[in-house]
Amino acid sequence: MKRAVSALLILVLLLSCLPLAQAAEDPVTILLGSDFQNNCYSPSYHRFLYDDTPLAEQPRAVSLKALLSSVAADGVTPDAALFVGDYTDHFQSDGDGTHCSSEGIGYIRTMLDDTFGGDYTSSHATVFTQGNHDYEGTPALAESGLQPYDAEDAYLVYVINEKDFPYSQKAAMESTISATAQRLGACMDELIAANELRPILVLCHVPLHYSTRYNGGDNPYASLIFSELNEAAEELNVLFLFGHNHSGAAADYEADWGGAVNFVARGQTLDVNTPNHGAAGSNRQTLNFTYLNAGYVGYSTSATNATRTVSVLTIYDNRVVLSRYDENGAYTAAESLGQTDPRNPSEGAVADYPLTISLLTSSEYTVNAVSDAPAYGKVTVKNSYVLAVPNENYAVNGWTLTPENAAAVTQDGNKFFFSDQTADCTLTVHFTESRCVSLQYKDLDRSRWYHDGVDYAISHSMFNGVAEGRFDPEGTMTRAMLVTVLYRLDGSPAILPGTNFSDVPTSEWYSRAVAWGKLRGIIDGVGGGKFAPEEEVTREQAATILLRYTSYKGYPISAFADLSAFRDQGSVSAYAQSAMSWAVAEGLISGVGNQRLDPQGNATRAQLAVILMRYCINIVEA
Repeated sequence: MKRAVSALLILVLLLSCLPLAQAAEDPVTILLGSDFQNNCYSPSYHRFLYDDTPLAEQPRAVSLKALLSSVAADGVTPDAALFVGDYTDHFQSDGDGTHCSSEGIGYIRTMLDDTFGGDYTSSHATVFTQGNHDYEGTPALAESGLQPYDAEDAYLVYVINEKDFPYSQKAAMESTISATAQRLGACMDELIAANELRPILVLCHVPLHYSTRYNGGDNPYASLIFSELNEAAEELNVLFLFGHNHSGAAADYEADWGGAVNFVARGQTLDVNTPNHGAAGSNRQTLNFTYLNAGYVGYSTSATNATRTVSVLTIYDNRVVLSRYDENGAYTAAESLGQTDPRNPSEGAVADYPLTISLLTSSEYTVNAVSDAPAYGKVTVKNSYVLAVPNENYAVNGWTLTPENAAAVTQDGNKFFFSDQTADCTLTVHFTESRCVSLQYKDLDRSRWYHDGVDYAISHSMFNGVAEGRFDPEGTMTRAMLVTVLYRLDGSPAILPGTNFSDVPTSEWYSRAVAWGKLRGIIDGVGGGKFAPEEEVTREQAATILLRYTSYKGYPISAFADLSAFRDQGSVSAYAQSAMSWAVAEGLISGVGNQRLDPQGNATRAQLAVILMRYCINIVEA
């Protein structure tokens, strides 16, 4: 089934190429929920609360009303409502499971109508997936497999019911689950062949990750489903939506319930369950799809993590935005992203809602992206958006597109999404300084040519001031200072101070840096066994040391400039000819005016700050 992802899954979804005409300004919203049950396990097992209390007075009904009200109060009327199982506390073996599941689904429909309008469920799509508490003959349940869809639909839905992927999986169930996985894979193959790029929402009550809840015994054949899905998701936009594990909304958890697993992004890893996994084992797999819990309407299993939520997906032509709602409105607190290890909960990454999920897209046109100030931040073209990453003390401050009308650009934080593209284009992201680190030094002028370089050097801990409140930009740099800067740039590796040079004691602040530089072939002495650490470094010495450092780090060295345009090219020492030619070609060193290179001139601290900034941006970070 596997196919290579197109080399140009670039940024923009050309609407005319889509099987639907869904504009970015007209998004589709989908309400998601799961586990419409009472907390029948706490304080004691009391499943028959369902029978003893009128449904409208039960905790789950009160919770659902509050959750739907939060969504409506935020101005959202979802275009569809999808629920992924467990509409009753009863089990199929109780004998009246059909009635109980139907009653639960019926109440959810009533609440949707009461909240969003009396005819909501008759005019909007609703899908109910079978959970482990739901009798498989319940009339309102969707059939397993790909649901009917039209060319105008903004998304597709694939249902995996409990009967096809049960939570309790004995060895005898392997053939059933294998057949389910094969049907899933065959369907995904057909969608790949059709060049489908719409989001595919896979609704499945049972999750795929290992959980200590039943020591992994609740889904040991999850890897069969995962393998088919993950392979298909190399070329499809897949979101796997699950319920069942009741881990709640925050990163807190009861340790014996497997941690909080609520959102795992494409590219992150998931510990997928396999037979005989065990608490000491691990089957970490990198996801090609988005793994998402739909939200727990009725209850969570953790006394310290009992937040009840529903989710809302907002589908654009090039991204999906995930929002959560609790009883107090839009949920913005940090939540576990990635699978939290119950033994090390602090390792779970967290982020705040809403979250943006970018979609794989295709276009006949390309997008280039650049930063207007590389010292302020970086810009990267991802497969479906442009990402701007400001450096510390800087922020994104707008953008321009060339040609101006080549595409519609939507900014979402530091991400830029494209639609309606009609030509190749370049996005230039503008950055601005949010905090000036030069302000701590009274002798620095923010309007001078060196400002960005000095700020960069200070922010990256390359330079310190020479005294409190003084940077001394026109002061000269010594040979010891320069080698120490490069030593820091290399991470200050552990090394014993050496005795390579008679004028470098082992106890000076630069001793380790000089020993490192000599060992790595970055520096030489000045003759007579001396290094001359306090001697001012010249421009050609600086170029030579930087070229040697570049060679040591294995960075590419290919560009060399013709120095004949400079009147004083003959003043460049023989040993420094290549280094100066390279430094000019890379834009590290330029003339000092009147067509002069001034190779023998001493490099000031401000000059070296600018040179090092350009070096880091043009060579280290290139």
